[in-house]
Amino acid sequence: MVAPLNPYHGEPKIQALQKARDKQVAELFDLPGAVLHARTFSTDDPAALGWDYLRRIMSEEGLVTLRGADAVTIETAKSELINFDPKLHYWDLFVANAQTIKDICGKIFDVALPEGVTRLGDEELTPQKAREIQTFLADQGVSPFSTDALLGKLFPARLIALQNAEEKIVAAGFAAMTHNRHSPFHKSAWVGLIAVDLALRGLGLGKYMDALCNLVAIDELGAISTMEFVAQDNAPSRAMLESCGLRQAEGMWVVMFSTSTDRITK
Repeated sequence: MVAPLNPYHGEPKIQALQKARDKQVAELFDLPGAVLHARTFSTDDPAALGWDYLRRIMSEEGLVTLRGADAVTIETAKSELINFDPKLHYWDLFVANAQTIKDICGKIFDVALPEGVTRLGDEELTPQKAREIQTFLADQGVSPFSTDALLGKLFPARLIALQNAEEKIVAAGFAAMTHNRHSPFHKSAWVGLIAVDLALRGLGLGKYMDALCNLVAIDELGAISTMEFVAQDNAPSRAMLESCGLRQAEGMWVVMFSTSTDRITK
């Protein structure tokens, strides 16, 4: 009898975060201020969620993320979470509406892939293949989600992957509806986990994958807009997002409050 596949991947701390988020899906699905993230606990309205709730998460896990936070909210969070002596890690928020994605990404997607590279069909995205994608993402420095989250078993999501002629994963990306009906970002999809094998970089596959994931978010998940996060010093990724039609949202950031100086993802 084959043992069931462990859906979690990575070092023990990362696996614990994946497991905690997966177990919380039912609780967070309709909780004001909560985000259905698959790794760190995230909120898009900390006042609605409650600072006591966030202090409990900080105490248990050592990090929480504010998504789409303005300067006032960030300053309030610094005060409310001061006892944890948090280190702040920032990402800029990039957004685009559905029509922009269709107009710009549709043209990017309509190009030929390198010889031997093909997109995996939905029927090929088994838990075992999702495990391969987890390993691939980790090898590229991208902290993955659980296989259940990647395969859309927990909330609406699409996993996109390319493989070569030897059936080795060479690129991946992800789109998901992570904001509930209480959110200011309701019906906006998050796109991320974009990664390309080092040997195939420089061929435009990153841009291709990002465009494809944004299109899937609109056409298959029904999103009216998309969002992505990028570090302020990551010039290549910022250029890629802009080439796909996304623009930086002024006065809004994604901020991780952590007891550690380490960033767990790019």
